[in-house]
Amino acid sequence: MNALTDDLLDTWFTGWALARGYQTRREGRFPAAFLHDKTNNWEYFALEPSHDEFAALASSARQGAGRLFTIVTSRIGEFNGAANVYGLSVRSTDEVFMVLDMDGQDIEDPLPPDGFEAETFRSGTGGRVLVTLDGEPAALGHVAVVDGYAVYDQIATEPDFRRRGLGSYVMRALTAVALEHDAETGLLISPETGLELYRYLGWESLASVMMFEPRL
Repeated sequence: MNALTDDLLDTWFTGWALARGYQTRREGRFPAAFLHDKTNNWEYFALEPSHDEFAALASSARQGAGRLFTIVTSRIGEFNGAANVYGLSVRSTDEVFMVLDMDGQDIEDPLPPDGFEAETFRSGTGGRVLVTLDGEPAALGHVAVVDGYAVYDQIATEPDFRRRGLGSYVMRALTAVALEHDAETGLLISPETGLELYRYLGWESLASVMMFEPRL
């Protein structure tokens, strides 16, 4: 299974930004995306930044309200302390960077649970899945394939439809799309609420994800 490297984070970032249509740039070795649909500002990403790198990225994050700074790390306690030093607030610590070996995954489009309808929209880089019940959105998800990696994103089930197998269905349907693009490995960042599902489906945790925002 893959070790978490800058290249792997960059691959996830590329697929994530592609799926969401974000403008991107780099600051040194760190990528950033312009969140036009959320904060209308930049979010920076870093894997295990050094002390000096954290200070520099924190300075960039403090340049305006709405800027975010996200790190992938195994050193949560250390960066909690650093946030206080450099004028950042910890926005979240409950997400996890995960990976899946896609060898042996089902290549056939699955059938949705009884009573639900599903549609898969394919593109040149991946696709998205939408599940409905009587025309009402129930669950959805996106995948983008970059250099043999399938980046899963925005996997969500509406509250009224949870615990009915829709999350598993969406993931399997997206995996069928990804395998059409010869994906070999899956990548995603999961909230704490999704960990049980993804682990059931064979995903492995690589590191924690922390998000910071300026303390204005």
